[in-house]
Amino acid sequence: MNIQEKPVRQLPLVQQVEQILIERIRNKRYPPDRQIPNEEELSAEFKVSRATIRSALNTLSTLGLVVRRQGAGTFVTRMPPISNPLDQAFAFQELIGSNNSRTAVQHVYCSLERAKVGMAGSLQIPLNSEVLVSHKIFTADDEPVIFCINTLSVDLFKPTSLKQILITPEILEPFFEFVENETGLRVEFYIARIRPVKASKCSFHGHLPLPSNTPILEIDEVAYTLDNQPIFHTYEYHPENKMSFELIRHAMHRSGRQSASSNLISSSNIQDESSEEKNTNRHSNL
Repeated sequence: MNIQEKPVRQLPLVQQVEQILIERIRNKRYPPDRQIPNEEELSAEFKVSRATIRSALNTLSTLGLVVRRQGAGTFVTRMPPISNPLDQAFAFQELIGSNNSRTAVQHVYCSLERAKVGMAGSLQIPLNSEVLVSHKIFTADDEPVIFCINTLSVDLFKPTSLKQILITPEILEPFFEFVENETGLRVEFYIARIRPVKASKCSFHGHLPLPSNTPILEIDEVAYTLDNQPIFHTYEYHPENKMSFELIRHAMHRSGRQSASSNLISSSNIQDESSEEKNTNRHSNL
């Protein structure tokens, strides 16, 4: 991955800084257990505000790449297994790459379909409207770790763009950048439903290339703009033991006051489907 060592203006500056720092950690320019430059030094190097640096370092901390020690500075952690913060939405390539793994995406299906009742409702489009559906597999060091289905209304695209997507679905990647550049719509948040299923219950093209009883964490979500316009729907299927998941949960007291947050780390090793489906908001970190 070629990442410029000076931020440019095409992407939000904070995302560019994140990518540069992640690459430096991956190539051991910032080795494990070593302190990285402080906010002031990084701000001067990249010619951005300290607030931008602070936000980028917070993202790296959420990803488990650095730890911030009060009074001492920010230090690179030893590389953890792939960690997925459920309260934030990252591009999968960035998420996998940030854990020092080689990432790739394989497109296995891309076609036009008709929106059924549930999908039409999620995207707020008429029943039987034409939608673009793509199925893809994200790998870490050649091992499948995330199976993904994206569905978008064809009305978001120019006919020429739609034709090109169907011929060469690889142009959809990086997906968030493509959608924003093509439609002018930026993802600001998701509303997601999370539940445990077995591989046999997943509606991936053909079927998931896994034993039918493999535990899967399914994330069923819709991406929205700031003014609550649906952009696309996504199914994510996460097989057991491929990554860990992190979620910040706030304690609510009887007085209604919210206490300090605490981190909850839950394994994706799901034993059965008895757990209740959970809804959550995921904030875009794109």
